[in-house]
Amino acid sequence: MSVVRLYDEASIFKKVAEGDEAAFRVLFDQYWDTVYGVALALTKSENMAEEMAQDVFVKLWLKREKLAGVENFEGYLFTIARNHIYNVFRKRIKTTAFTHHLLDYAEDTIVSSDAPDKHLLCHELEKQVAGAVEHLSQQQRTIYSLSRYHGMSQEEIAATLHISRHTVKSHMNKALHVIRDYLRHYSILEILLMCFFAQATFFAS
Repeated sequence: MSVVRLYDEASIFKKVAEGDEAAFRVLFDQYWDTVYGVALALTKSENMAEEMAQDVFVKLWLKREKLAGVENFEGYLFTIARNHIYNVFRKRIKTTAFTHHLLDYAEDTIVSSDAPDKHLLCHELEKQVAGAVEHLSQQQRTIYSLSRYHGMSQEEIAATLHISRHTVKSHMNKALHVIRDYLRHYSILEILLMCFFAQATFFAS
């Protein structure tokens, strides 16, 4: 949803470009919820979303001189936000937790899409993930399947397999590590990340 403007844009942009902190505060107050909301939707973390939103506005302030010539502020802010969040996510690809996050997205978002191109991408991702799963040990494969395909919690898996929750967590982390490395080899995580951002709506017209 577009932000309702309560000020004259050209005047505010000119003042911000000249270093007027009060004018910048107007933009901050007007757009904070939008930027924070997008970051929260993508990260599912209030702390990370707040940090990302703050970084976006810091970048906006550091580039304030450019505002005087900006005609589409929402588009300009979108570009800064998208690039920053994307770069943060690219770094997080190296972590097991974020691999889990992207796999969740692949299953919950792409799979539910009716768009033909999304189905093609999903099919390719499914093939690659299936290939990665084949490289897991039997125990890792069992735990991964119970978690991802049957929606079982670590406690439920532990009870089902008669092992400790710690063992379940350890095997799951190792499984995700193997899958992440396999997908990285085929650049699938990068493709998935780009698709992830293609689906994200920052500012609707």
